[in-house]
Amino acid sequence: MESNILQKIKKHGLVGSMKVVELHAAVAINNKCFYYYKKHRRMDEQLIVMESEGDLSDNAFALYDYMRHNDYLKKYHVAWLVDRVEEAKTLQQKNPEDFPNTEFVQKLPKKVDKRWAEVLATCKWYIYDHCNLLAPLIKRKEQKVIYLSHGWGYKAAKGGFTTNDLTHYDMITVTGHISAKGMSEYWQEPEEKAVITGYPRLDYFFQSNAKVREKINQKWHLAHYKKVIFWMPTFRQSYNESLSEDYIKNQTGLPIFETKDSLQEFSDFLKTRNLLLIFKLHHLQAELPVFQSYFENILLVRDEDLHKMGVQLYQFIDMADALISDYSSISIDFLLKDKPIVFTLDDYEDYRKSRGFFPENAIDFMKGYHVYNQKELEDSLSEIADGIDKYIGERHAVMKNYHTYSDGNSARRVLDTIGIKWKA
Repeated sequence: MESNILQKIKKHGLVGSMKVVELHAAVAINNKCFYYYKKHRRMDEQLIVMESEGDLSDNAFALYDYMRHNDYLKKYHVAWLVDRVEEAKTLQQKNPEDFPNTEFVQKLPKKVDKRWAEVLATCKWYIYDHCNLLAPLIKRKEQKVIYLSHGWGYKAAKGGFTTNDLTHYDMITVTGHISAKGMSEYWQEPEEKAVITGYPRLDYFFQSNAKVREKINQKWHLAHYKKVIFWMPTFRQSYNESLSEDYIKNQTGLPIFETKDSLQEFSDFLKTRNLLLIFKLHHLQAELPVFQSYFENILLVRDEDLHKMGVQLYQFIDMADALISDYSSISIDFLLKDKPIVFTLDDYEDYRKSRGFFPENAIDFMKGYHVYNQKELEDSLSEIADGIDKYIGERHAVMKNYHTYSDGNSARRVLDTIGIKWKA
């Protein structure tokens, strides 16, 4: 955070930087004033405002995806808050049938934006999975603020996350009783606000996605490999010190692999077994020098790669034959795939001291291979390559602790719960 501020000062100069800050403050104040002015208008009972981290992605987009394919948008109007408005509008112009009754509004306006103020002030529902833009504002009593969340892994609340927000969420979606308790502890909100619906993005695991598979295979030829292994490791550094787990300081920022050479050795091993490892790294981690190198059987996929193809992350994950994970929510989500999971636990004790786990005995819920070094990881993948799935029974036993539902109907449950209904 400090380095970003210094960069801006270098770019604009001290006086220039002060003017930029003043301008942004003035814009924020003016937009806030317009918001409270627009609150006097009649609330639009058919207006839904949506937001996601990464334009048109994650749980929010999966929910929207369900609505557009089930005729909800014949009745409801959606205002998407996005970072790249022109790009979204161009996409809509090319494929208008994919974005019916939908408009795009700048998420964080850099100028006075009356439409931004109006949609937030008059919508019936504000549905987000990353940024609660109503937090610094006072919402109407009739408005419903729904947090779809990023998911729940094994990370502890680390003392709880408290805010001075004026508007809190009215409901947060969760998948089961453990995540309901964990989310309420983290956000310091009543547990009854955590409603077990499942996540809309998980519905992709129960769909055929034939066109998506064709797109992906045309680009990356996944069908050429005996098994495709997916790894989306936890990014352990954060600008927020209370959330950072930056004790891993090596070339890769990864557990198990500390150097470029060790990754090359691993790629060679994967080649001998005709396996492909797909890394979906945090965008900051993907910028490390080591990941600018080419590894024959390791594919590095970035958010923009999927975005350009019109593919959602969980549609992509659906193609994995196994998962390597650590403490992130993906390992819990992947339980619904009922396929092998390998947990990298070489930094388990450091992580426990740095961040902590929820529940405290989280390791007892990690049903799969527990590996602590490269050889153990390779041995586990060799068994998986041979079709061995020796933890299937244990996965089934722990499933209900995290997933009350496993039917692919999460989006519909969310909509029914919050009162968005459509009858043809």
